[in-house]
Amino acid sequence: MAETTTMPTPPTGVPRKDYSKKQYEENKYSVKGYEYPSDLMGNNTQYGGNYVIFYINVAEDSKMVENKENPSENVTTVDIADNERVKKAITGLNLDSAKAMGIGTVAGAVGGTIAGQVLGLGGGKGGVAGAGIGFGSAAVISTQASNFTRSQKRLQTAIALHTPNDLSIRYSAGWGEEETFGFSALAAGGEEIASAGSALYNGFNTEAAGQNAKQIGGIVAAATLKGVPGTNAFGIASGLAPNPKKEQMFSGVDFRTFTFNYKFAPRSSSEAKNVVNIINTFKYHMHPEYKDTKGFLFLYPSEFDIVYYHGSEENLNIHRHTSCVLTDMNINYSPNGVFNTFSDGMPTQIDVQMTFKELTILTKELIKDGL
Repeated sequence: MAETTTMPTPPTGVPRKDYSKKQYEENKYSVKGYEYPSDLMGNNTQYGGNYVIFYINVAEDSKMVENKENPSENVTTVDIADNERVKKAITGLNLDSAKAMGIGTVAGAVGGTIAGQVLGLGGGKGGVAGAGIGFGSAAVISTQASNFTRSQKRLQTAIALHTPNDLSIRYSAGWGEEETFGFSALAAGGEEIASAGSALYNGFNTEAAGQNAKQIGGIVAAATLKGVPGTNAFGIASGLAPNPKKEQMFSGVDFRTFTFNYKFAPRSSSEAKNVVNIINTFKYHMHPEYKDTKGFLFLYPSEFDIVYYHGSEENLNIHRHTSCVLTDMNINYSPNGVFNTFSDGMPTQIDVQMTFKELTILTKELIKDGL
């Protein structure tokens, strides 16, 4: 009786069983003044019940959270639950200052040892010096960072926009050509190649080398044509070319990038103010802020968590996103070729193109989980 095999269960492309759909919590997050169209949330059935929320996450060290000089400028924030974000591994580590200094010490010692060998420093002097530098560097950085986890708070104000008409996402994996000629040659006839080379080297015994070459003729000929300077003429005369034995090598997964295109055409002065608030907020949060008073350190720009909704629930019929940063923003105030404004100077149409980049590379596990 033939042995039967069980086919693996195909990936579902939806979140795991214990995943709970996100619900838009109107009592927790406010989009007042930051929604377009202005009646998007009040009667979203007019737009098919589909919309996208941009949640904004800022560093706990940001002056937006606690501005001691101007407390009135502090923004209202909420805590972020762990299951609300998909973050890259290094920012998810529970790393305090002591652990960071330990890592810096080890990294510095390794780097110092290598540098010491190059410079000829004996007795482990390079490693000791490197360890001191690594420890000191981490210690200094820890005076400017309250932790090494990039802890964040989420703004209570979110941005709500209609789902773009050209919604799409691109997946990309890195592959590149790699020559495997040397490995293939050694695997196919390593001993014979060595014998042929030895015969040539020891007194240029061409007869012995020739006998060995006959056994592995193709390998030696290809190696000669490929690696010996001045042998190109042999290839031209003989009409022979070496096979580089190329293979495709997997080099990694690209971070997903995606673009949202919006055409803002405000219908009233209040909606125009919403559009201005939305554009200025995106611009503001894609840029860094100074951490120190001298302007030598930047605090990272804000991050975004983007969620698609249908009605009041997250739409799990399309892709989800990992946490993102806004990398490019193009604002066109005259998309029709003519600059037109309302009586108050507000442009009648503004086209905005925003490109986001995710902070986590995707794996089979995440794809199976609906990303």
